[in-house]
Formats: sequence, structure tokens, C-alpha cells
Amino acid sequence: MTSQTKDSLSTFQKTTLSNGLRIVTSEMPHTRSVSINIYIGVGSRYETPEQAGISHFIEHMVFKGTERRPTPFDISSTIEGTGGVINAGTEHELTVYWVKVAQTHFEESLDLLMDMLRNSLYEQEGIEKERMVVIEELSMINDYPSYRVDALIDEMLWPEHPLGRDIGGTKESVTAISREMMLEHMARYYTPSNIVVSVAGSVSHEDVVQQVETLCDGWPTFDDPEGWSPFTHVQSEAQLSLEYRKTEQAHLCFAFPGVSLQHPDRYALDILSVILGEGMSSRLFVEVREKEGLAYDVHSGVTHFQDCGAFVVTAGVDPSRVYSAVEKILAQVSGLRDAVPEDELEKAKRLISGRLLLRMEDTRAVSGWIGNQEMLLGRILNLEDVVERVNSVTTEELRRVAGDILVTDKLNMAVVGPCRGKLRLQRLLKL
Repeated sequence: MTSQTKDSLSTFQKTTLSNGLRIVTSEMPHTRSVSINIYIGVGSRYETPEQAGISHFIEHMVFKGTERRPTPFDISSTIEGTGGVINAGTEHELTVYWVKVAQTHFEESLDLLMDMLRNSLYEQEGIEKERMVVIEELSMINDYPSYRVDALIDEMLWPEHPLGRDIGGTKESVTAISREMMLEHMARYYTPSNIVVSVAGSVSHEDVVQQVETLCDGWPTFDDPEGWSPFTHVQSEAQLSLEYRKTEQAHLCFAFPGVSLQHPDRYALDILSVILGEGMSSRLFVEVREKEGLAYDVHSGVTHFQDCGAFVVTAGVDPSRVYSAVEKILAQVSGLRDAVPEDELEKAKRLISGRLLLRMEDTRAVSGWIGNQEMLLGRILNLEDVVERVNSVTTEELRRVAGDILVTDKLNMAVVGPCRGKLRLQRLLKL
């Protein structure tokens, strides 16, 4: 089955093989590179507490060798020896393996990725070595206050839920993961019907489909894997988490429960984030950094999952100025509930649209755009539709969304650093 979605800038094509594997491509004949993203529909929110970190652990093991390429060097040198880049990432709702190479190395690069996914060895000795590497990675992340404050916020946003856990799991859970658990997890989720192969660059859709079909020969399909754990908790009061550490800065994070990928308010919330703290002309940058000198880094961002999301603000400040920074940041958040001037809204729309259009010049960004959407949404939105939806947002819509989401009862705040004024901070948590 082949379908095609077109806009004025690109043509996206999709083919679903008989085993259920989906192939999406965007031909970019003016480029010299090809980017391949292979998405697996599994991430940390699919894991039980006992399995915590298994998706991330497997992502590491896929790079450790296959029968044809028995060492990690054999895998990395295949790509890096051509000047290309290879990497992978585990997220809450998916895992992705990707390469970006010169067009002339497309076929061998796709062959490598499929070999890794289908034929990794999972040797016990390699598992034990990599287990220590993963544990060191977890320790490294915990040592960074900026990462630690994010972890505290996640625990508050998504209590007693996989979304509130570190994607890498814990030292205890990683220590307990066995080879048998890995192989069972692979058999359940690394199945063709749960995979999207996304390719962008100077290669035709027909060539991609032909090679993927050849590389997938004999790969059996199974029943649809188990789904993710839904999130149903509703926050009803502001929360504060304070962790004392002897650091040069106090790391602040503010977060509100947001909206899902397909929620009709997602574009309005995205615009609110741009106005508040994305870029050097945003309110937070101008008011908190430029006018007050309270922070070097202060910004906002939005996360959208399949059934929930978050609106987040982060900053690093001098410990002696924590309370002033908190007051200024919360004042800017509160200000979003007032009417946003029309010219400020138009500027934010141009910023979002311009960033989208500029991204589409890069093969990796295009491959990510079409593959991520196909995996999480089951469809690919064209750029013109997204730009049109962004441009349709009104000041009244912004005011309503801010009034629904950016309110005291839904506020979460985490602080990591040399700060002990918990009671004083609690008094400040009022919008």
C-alpha cells in the first residue's frame, strides 16, 4: 500500500509492507546526504517498575555487535569511516536509531541499521560490561543539578507513573535486568508492525522500499504489542520539591500539566511558550536576564505526549537571588493570562513558522518530522497545515488556554542547590 502527502515544499510517501512495517520517505534531490531514522514503538512508559530502563539498556546493546559485525568498532566504523554520523535515543514513547550519511553510502547504512535491529548478539559478557556503563550514565546524570531538577519535576508532574521515572531506570532496576528479559522485550516490541523506517534525502521512495523489503525478508510479524500506561492523575494543589546541594547556582524548574499531541489547544500552548521564554526577544529573557540580570539561562518549553503533556520553565540563578528570581519568573507566567498584544502574537507565529521552514532544509530534520509523526500519530501533517493552524490562533484563544493551564493549583516547582527557605518559597507559589 502506498499513499502520498504533498505540500508546496516536499512530497512525503508511505508504503506499508505485508508484514506491517511502515516506510515513509521524502525525496530531496537537491541534497547530497541521506538520513535514515528507524522508529520502534516502545519507550520507558511501556515498562513496569521491574523493567525500568530496559528499553534504554537494549538501545545500548544494539550497538555491541552482530554475527556479520561482531564488535562495536565494526558497527561504528561502517558509518564514521564514510564521514557519516550514527546514534540512537530512547524516549518515553519511542526508541529511534538513526544515521546521516552521504547519498553514495545509503544502501550500506540501511543494511547496517537493519542488521543491528534483527541480528544483535546480546552476549552475556557484553551485557555485563554495558550494564556498568549504563549505571555510570545514571550516576553522571544525577551529578548534574540541571538534570536532577528535571527529574524532581517529572516525579511531581507524573506521580507513581512511568513518565515520572528516569528513562534509564534506576541502579537497582538496571542491575536486575537479565538477558532473558531483554530478548523477551525485543520479541514483543521489535516487530515489523511496530516499526517505522523514515528516509529523507537524495533517494527515491521506490529504491528505499525495494531495499527494506529485501532486508526484511523472513522477519515474521506478531500480534500488536502491549500498549502504554495511560495517565489519569489530576493535580489539585501547588507542589514544591527542594533538594539541598552545595552548588554555585540554584537550579529552578517550574511546570504545569499541559496537553497531548492531538489536543486542539497544543498550538496555542506552543505559542505561549514562545512568547514567554523561547529566544532572546522573549519575555523571560528580556525581563529576567536583560533588565534584572538574575539569570544567564532562563527559558520555557512544551512537551506533548500521546495523552498528556507539560509546560516548563527552567533557570539557573545565584543562590542569594533565588527568591527575587522566583517572583520575577512567576510574575511573567501570570502575565500570560492577560491579553497578549496582537503584534507580540504575530511575532511568535512568524518565529514558529520560520523555524519549521528552516528545519526542512536538513535531511535529518525532515526524516525526523515524517517518521516521528507516523509513529506517534499514524499520519503525517504537511507543513502548510501546521503553519495554517499556528496562524489561526487568536489572542482570545491564548487567554483562555493560559487561564486553564497556567494557574496556581497546577503549579509545580523544584529547586536544586544551596537553598533552605522552603517556607518562604511556598509563600511565593501564588500566581
